[in-house]
Amino acid sequence: MKQITFFSLLAAALISTARGEYMTEIPNAPPRLYTKLFGLPSWIVPPKEFHDDFFNTATIFSVVIIALSTIYATYHILAVYLPSQPAGRKTIGRFNRIIFGYLIGTTMATFAFSFMHAGKIWSAFGLLHNLYEAALLINMLVRRSPNSDHLFVPLCFAYIISVAFVVIGAPWPLDAVFFKFQGLSIDFALNFYFLRLYSHNRQIAEKVDMVSVVEDPYDDGVNDGTEQGVPPAKRGENRGRLRHMQPVHHSLLVIVAASVLHTAGNALVTFGNTFIM
Repeated sequence: MKQITFFSLLAAALISTARGEYMTEIPNAPPRLYTKLFGLPSWIVPPKEFHDDFFNTATIFSVVIIALSTIYATYHILAVYLPSQPAGRKTIGRFNRIIFGYLIGTTMATFAFSFMHAGKIWSAFGLLHNLYEAALLINMLVRRSPNSDHLFVPLCFAYIISVAFVVIGAPWPLDAVFFKFQGLSIDFALNFYFLRLYSHNRQIAEKVDMVSVVEDPYDDGVNDGTEQGVPPAKRGENRGRLRHMQPVHHSLLVIVAASVLHTAGNALVTFGNTFIM
């Protein structure tokens, strides 16, 4: 019954917006926080015991952690990984490019959140975060083929336009509920497909028992026991030795763990703040 009421109100609000009768809030809308810096209305319903210090500390901590992760990923890709690849293969692949874009989009969204909190205006930044999540999901759902890009890009474009249209047109708190739960739905879907991808690659590794070998241009053998007894003047002559690469599913396990933790935190905040309404 609640779902029917929500979608009925949302449809009515969007129809009113299309007719030029814009409504900022529905009748009897719950109270919400306003940002101290800009005085903008947010999507956050203040709990009974709300502490600014705790909220701001958690926000700044998130910004710092995500920013450091993005800086490290940028350094590793540009200064470590790409220079070690052959001339014609200097790429990280579409899947990794989307994850890298996700880090950048999330950094921008969390940085903007620290100034204006989650809200209708902030959603322009928050959509970058959700767009890359949707792109990861679409990338796993659309089978790779010479024509897959012709479907991948329009689907991503259709997603961001449709979500932006609803968020801009819907009044408070329908805009907040829609934005939060569509993002949470993508998070749960990503958990499922990441687990599926991990399981698939692990099964392949166990059946094939294949070991990937790559050249490490930064490995000079020093301090690993392989150059003991070699004169200092000749050490490092074997730079660029071959080394074993860990199976793909080991890296996917890190992504699965990060996805599950992200979904758990998002679900806690989304359900907790929505039930306060």
